[in-house]
Amino acid sequence: MKHLFYTTSESAWDGLYHAMQYAEKSIYLEMYIFVDDTEKTNDFIALLVERARKGVMVKIVLDRFGSFGLSGVAQEKLRTAGVELLFFNHIFRRLHRKIVIVDEKIGFVGGVNIHESARAWSDLLIQVEGKIVNSLVGSFFRTYRACGGRDRNVVYVPRHKKAMLGRTRIWLLEHVPYLRRPRLRDAYTEAILRAKYRIVLVTPYFTPSRWLIELLKKSAERKIDVEIIVPHKTDSAFVSRANLRYMNMLASFGVIFFELPRMNHAKLLLIDENLALVGSQNIDALSFDFNVEVGLFFSDPKMISDLIAIIDGWKKESMLFTPSSHVSLFDRVLSIFVRLLQPFL
Repeated sequence: MKHLFYTTSESAWDGLYHAMQYAEKSIYLEMYIFVDDTEKTNDFIALLVERARKGVMVKIVLDRFGSFGLSGVAQEKLRTAGVELLFFNHIFRRLHRKIVIVDEKIGFVGGVNIHESARAWSDLLIQVEGKIVNSLVGSFFRTYRACGGRDRNVVYVPRHKKAMLGRTRIWLLEHVPYLRRPRLRDAYTEAILRAKYRIVLVTPYFTPSRWLIELLKKSAERKIDVEIIVPHKTDSAFVSRANLRYMNMLASFGVIFFELPRMNHAKLLLIDENLALVGSQNIDALSFDFNVEVGLFFSDPKMISDLIAIIDGWKKESMLFTPSSHVSLFDRVLSIFVRLLQPFL
């Protein structure tokens, strides 16, 4: 299966832009943050308008909260050109997924949003071709319809069988808490319990629930190497302090943390050297209990090898985290406060 990993926001934007440029039939875009401020290098609004005027069917579904910064001018340009633009609205939930599909042949999934403040970030986006794109198309259509889409040209959902861990080399994980589709907690629990010698997590935000803390603790007690890569500082000083509280806790159990000197927005799970998940999910209550998320599980040896090379590169750039002997009362209270606020963030 053809695949390509992008490891920065800028490289991912270039990949998305290039694929959209050559769209002949359709562009489906579903994103948490999509803002019209990257025109310096990638003017997605102008490109989508141009493609729509050329007869390409363009459907966009955005999270209302995350994409609040998309200007009214940009929205009007898109709709005037024939683009169907829909928003996911919910007080406590976010459409946190990032999916782009071109001509129902090329798909993109990962953690990359489109907004100028993320330009210098490390991140992770997978470009795929092949049968897995049918699953992405079906997943997009379900969101499209849930957000009010009624175009008869996109009502057909390709059939795809629900794959459990290890059944195929690549499969889609949809996380829709209020519909009880295969949930992240189930997937992470099953995957982590399969580990024989190594678990790697990469996440920008690390405020895990008690069940995950226990899983990682027990894994470390089983002499499994548990490694977690986080940015030294996230894009929020508030969340960075909360991260530290949980890093100190897990480090005391033998979990090893690597801190990248820059913001890394990637989200992945690697089990041993034969199973991986890359998607939109963070390690926090918001992703596991409230958000609509999506990711790709894969066991394809070439994809695993490429991902390990990326992880090793990030580790070489990182500093080993040294746990502090004392966690302040402020940090303890802050971590609790962050968890309580997450449904509103």
